[in-house]
Amino acid sequence: MFNSTVRRGFVLLASVSLALSSCGRTPASAAPNLSALAAAGEPVINELYYDSPSTDVGTFIELKGPAGASLSGYTLAAFDTAGTQYRTITLSGTIPASGYFVVAQDTTVASRTLVNVGADLNNGSGSLRLLKSTTIIDAVAYGTPSSNRGEGSPAPTTGAGSALARVPDGSDTNANSVDFKVQVSTPGAANGGETGGGGTTGKKVLFDLTKAEDAGNADWRIDGAYSDYASALRGLGYTVSSLTGTSITSTSLSGASVLVIPEPQNPFSDAERAAIQSFVQNGGGVFMITDHRVSDRNNNGWDSPEVFNGWDGSTPASVGSTLQASLNSDVIFGLGASFNSSFSDPVYTATPVTTHPILSGVSSAGVYVGTSVDVLTGTALMGTGGKTYLAVNNVGSGRVAMWGDSSTFGDNTYSDGSTGTYNNWPNLSNAAMGKNIVRWLAKDL
Repeated sequence: MFNSTVRRGFVLLASVSLALSSCGRTPASAAPNLSALAAAGEPVINELYYDSPSTDVGTFIELKGPAGASLSGYTLAAFDTAGTQYRTITLSGTIPASGYFVVAQDTTVASRTLVNVGADLNNGSGSLRLLKSTTIIDAVAYGTPSSNRGEGSPAPTTGAGSALARVPDGSDTNANSVDFKVQVSTPGAANGGETGGGGTTGKKVLFDLTKAEDAGNADWRIDGAYSDYASALRGLGYTVSSLTGTSITSTSLSGASVLVIPEPQNPFSDAERAAIQSFVQNGGGVFMITDHRVSDRNNNGWDSPEVFNGWDGSTPASVGSTLQASLNSDVIFGLGASFNSSFSDPVYTATPVTTHPILSGVSSAGVYVGTSVDVLTGTALMGTGGKTYLAVNNVGSGRVAMWGDSSTFGDNTYSDGSTGTYNNWPNLSNAAMGKNIVRWLAKDL
């Protein structure tokens, strides 16, 4: 390892390193000790988001450094798994007041500082170096490159929809495998704490099971079709559990940051609606996941759009007054599950209609026979064909979101261990969007 406190001769040593690598050797000096350079005020590579779901859009490289520092003369050099340089990005401008300089592939990236299509790096193994003229300032390798141009042992690969980030920001033990964690992307914002939790460690996310969300051929449980979703949230540092029983109360919501309600089958009582409304008004977040009309899994006359919006006046023949309004989401939250959908609707692809932190790294999401969202108040985020499929709203001190398809966040596993029903859905899943929604609701994004 280089001793970066010895500045004299550093450029010469870097040149020797590159020369040796070109002969098929990877000298120990190829992975310099960079902690002293960072302490001296040099920027570091702080986050890489190189593999977005589906077609790569919204990728970025984030640097962290002193606010106002000029990046004139700095470049980023990308290397493939064999150590061959395939891209150079010339940097310009200064580091913003936030301390984060975001090189974005395109204009869909939030908090971008510089747009350069070269920010779309190899999805497999590779390395990236930050150079000032020919001096290596920082380096990171990920995966299993045959020629490691990073620092120490490589960091892991991320998989589509996640980022590779220094946790905590700017940390440097001279080993990429130690310093970088896989987490949700956070362009222009702080990375997670020691657990790689995006700053969310200890916050509780509840998945509702009081409304027969696992009835019939549905299985929206955190130990079933939503097991991958729950695991992804735990990976961000959240505590994830199920809300069981037959009703939702203020007591059962106590201590929670986010309540996820995935395709409910039974209506909410007036008391439950009041408890959920109070939860949001006082700072909580609610994620409502609906589905198409005539999605009555337990044959009680209610489908999920009705459960969110209220009885439509048809079946069941008699509904007590305490249940007719159900959640009444269009009135209390400004977002309603549209009644204009059916099982005959095709698979749609919803795309962003605006910019929003939730959409960071999200180019599209499949809607497998879902329902659109009626936006009375709030913001439409994704849609197609003039219809909205993802919308959000700020209500009191809290936040709400509604998405029109329960299968989007599901995997292919039942809670009883069987598989098969959801095999056609993983290609429609969007892990980045699901995690971003919860992080936004929890006010971590």
